[in-house]
Amino acid sequence: MTEKRASLRPLTAADMPAVAALQLVAFAPLFHEPQEILASRLTVAPTLCWGAFDGEDLLAYILSHPWPAASPPPIGTTLEPPPPTDNWFIHDLAIGPAARGLGLGRALVGAASGAALDGGLTRGDLVAVQGAWRFWEKLGYAARDDLPEPLRAKVAGYGEDARYMTADIAQLKVG
Repeated sequence: MTEKRASLRPLTAADMPAVAALQLVAFAPLFHEPQEILASRLTVAPTLCWGAFDGEDLLAYILSHPWPAASPPPIGTTLEPPPPTDNWFIHDLAIGPAARGLGLGRALVGAASGAALDGGLTRGDLVAVQGAWRFWEKLGYAARDDLPEPLRAKVAGYGEDARYMTADIAQLKVG
């Protein structure tokens, strides 16, 4: 399989069982969420949730949505539409084991960030887990160490190595 065989498209409700299954493979148990919670991201922001497919097989996905800056939703939260914001929050970027190293993460971030910019979102944040901060730094995200206590405590809930990161979406290195 090569990157050229993977096709990107927005996720649909029909893709959510595959998203939930891939999440179980890609993330530690702390980050496993029921399909309904994952689907709430798609409901809130269908143009910001993308998948990479080889035929009908989901290789990787990104779930993202508008969300107030410096206020990541707690793990396991079903989303309701957020108040108006210019901030893009990345909930999950998951790459299946067989698809790692193919550039799909960068491609998915590129597709979703383009849709975010088209939707008027200009800045982004995320909580990097499982050592993924290195990947996000390469794309232009910067770890923030100057967190106020409520945010510091929330990020700590994502695990010991969690890092809160921010970026200017227009400056991302996804091309």
